[in-house]
Amino acid sequence: MAAGKHGSSEITIAYDDAPGGTLRTITAFVLQMGAVKITAGMQANTPFGATVEGMLPTGVSKIDQITIHGYWDDTAVSGPHVVFIAPDTNPQGATRTLQIVFGNARTWSSEGFLVSYAVLGKAGNLTEFEAVLQQNSGAWS
Repeated sequence: MAAGKHGSSEITIAYDDAPGGTLRTITAFVLQMGAVKITAGMQANTPFGATVEGMLPTGVSKIDQITIHGYWDDTAVSGPHVVFIAPDTNPQGATRTLQIVFGNARTWSSEGFLVSYAVLGKAGNLTEFEAVLQQNSGAWS
C-alpha cells in the first residue's frame, strides 16, 4: 500500500476480550474512535522577572483515554458485548492489549485497562455501545 493519506476503511481495531485475554478484531462494530493521543508531561519553569510562563518536559508522557463507539452486538466470542462486558477492577490484574493499524501498516500497540462500558438504546435506532479505554503504555511502529 502506498504511503500518504488513508481513509477509515484502512483502519483495523483489535482489543483483548479480558485482562491478559485473547486479542479480538472489533473493526466491523466500530463507528467512531477517539484520538490516539500522547501528551508530554510538563512542569512550570518560570524564573523571577519572566513575563511569560516557561515549561519544561518532565520525561513522563500520558496517553489520553480512548473512547470507542459503535453498534452493540452480543455475538459470542467476537462481539463488543463479549469483549467489553466487564470493566477492569483488579489493580494487580493483567492489562489488555489495544492494537490499531492505520493505513499503510502504521500500528499503535498499547497496554491498559477497560474503564467503562455502556449499552445505549434509543427508540427507532439500533442499539449502540460505548467503551472507554485507559492505556498505560504504548508505541507506534
